[in-house]
Amino acid sequence: MRKVVTKIVSVLLSIIIALSVLPVCFAQQKENIPLIYVCGQGAELRVKEEDGSERKIYPLTLPDGFIEATVKENLGIFAKAVVTQQWDEFCDVIYNVASDLYSEVKLDENGRPTDNSRPWWNWRTQGIRSRIIKGAHRVTAYDYYYDWRLDPYEIAEDMHDYIEAILAKTGKTQVSLCGRCLGACIITAYMEKYDGEYVRDLVYYASALDGATQVTKAFCGELYIDADSVERFLYDYDVSADQNINQLLRAFVTLYNDTYGLDIACWSINNVYPKIYLNIVPRLMVDTLGTFPGYWSMVSDNDYEKAKETVFYGADMEKYEHFIEIIDNYHYNVQCKAHDLLKEYEARGITVSNIVKYGYQTYPITADGDILSDDICDVYSASMGATTAPVAGEFNKKYLAEAAENGTDIFISPDKQIDASTCLFPERTWFIKNLEHKNFPNIVDNLIDEILSNEDYTIFSDEKYPQYLVFNNTEEGFSLVPMIDENKGTDEKYKVSFFKAIGNFFKSLYNVIKNLIQAKIDEKKGTVQ
Repeated sequence: MRKVVTKIVSVLLSIIIALSVLPVCFAQQKENIPLIYVCGQGAELRVKEEDGSERKIYPLTLPDGFIEATVKENLGIFAKAVVTQQWDEFCDVIYNVASDLYSEVKLDENGRPTDNSRPWWNWRTQGIRSRIIKGAHRVTAYDYYYDWRLDPYEIAEDMHDYIEAILAKTGKTQVSLCGRCLGACIITAYMEKYDGEYVRDLVYYASALDGATQVTKAFCGELYIDADSVERFLYDYDVSADQNINQLLRAFVTLYNDTYGLDIACWSINNVYPKIYLNIVPRLMVDTLGTFPGYWSMVSDNDYEKAKETVFYGADMEKYEHFIEIIDNYHYNVQCKAHDLLKEYEARGITVSNIVKYGYQTYPITADGDILSDDICDVYSASMGATTAPVAGEFNKKYLAEAAENGTDIFISPDKQIDASTCLFPERTWFIKNLEHKNFPNIVDNLIDEILSNEDYTIFSDEKYPQYLVFNNTEEGFSLVPMIDENKGTDEKYKVSFFKAIGNFFKSLYNVIKNLIQAKIDEKKGTVQ
């Protein structure tokens, strides 16, 4: 009997202890509120035809054989320019081709759509759509689409109405905002315009708030082809579905670069471009991307005035006076003040978190080709201040020793490429390696879900999601795992020796020829049968 009583008491005590812990556990959870997921640039644009049907005008669709036909048609003009060093006619060709492609997409001199072009989806006419992101706490996300060409302040006004409609629909009083790429600019414009009304959490994801490298360089007209960057680019990306062809091309470029042939080719381009860019870049930009206030929001502060000088070089400034007022208003009131604004919001209790991608260089068309990035946004800008090593390098021993002495080494990545201690929010900034800018896999939603569902969630809160993570894309599917020494990755893929490249070249050449012969044999067999 005594044993039975003891067991009963033990059970009751266990229940009491468990119940006493429950309030603490629940106190660590945040209320489940709607997440407004603000997408980046690239939503489909359409125009309405006279018969009421709609036609897609963006993303741009090139007719079959367009590139080959254009090159063939203008090869003589290019050859003439090379020989005479007179590039005006060739610049005219580039301008005419590009402006024709963007003729229906571009905006007018006031940043307004032409030909009634608009996004394919609008919440006012097609209703509010939601989805459950795949996290443990099942946060409900509402994907907000918009005309990414427009002024972020104008978009913020529409988003304000959208948020109020969702609050009315859900009965909640607050929302969380997640902005990816250009979406980061939009949510910050909203915060500045409406002083953070209704907002509990901010999540930045592959943010272009401090500028997108490729956009900035394009608007400044800064084209520079770096031989090493071209070689690394080919090791990062496949240009063919046939891996033997990819291997052959990589081996050839490595050999070409090691024998300085690629340097000579790049020098030829870099020597000509400064002489002609003012003849092509300004008029091309004001007839294409330069008419998008949304794109101007992704030009970094350091290069903003230079970008305006380049894009509007020789233009009628009275014609673009209103447009410049629009882009200046965003730049100086949002981008230039963003860090101070975010710190102010944090002090008011709004949680600010950041998710940054890396593991790639920028496209090999700028002088900053070795900067660590997700191929569009560099890590320094996207993280709001992280210190980085070059894409194919790591911090030196002196830097690491000083970090250890200062106690900031806990913020240095296992691959020794990023020091997050200099970020605006070092304890709430996550870095994901091997994830390029255009790829937004659902598996990252799990991290976003944890950030939004738990009080004071930081890089130290969960061993599953430390500051540095690795994205894997395998036949088994996607995975997101903590970075450790065994999976941190190195720049070994870029370190192909001259002699190894020779071996790779002949091996892949043999395989390409063998496959071509086998294809011919199979074709003949099929014909005979």
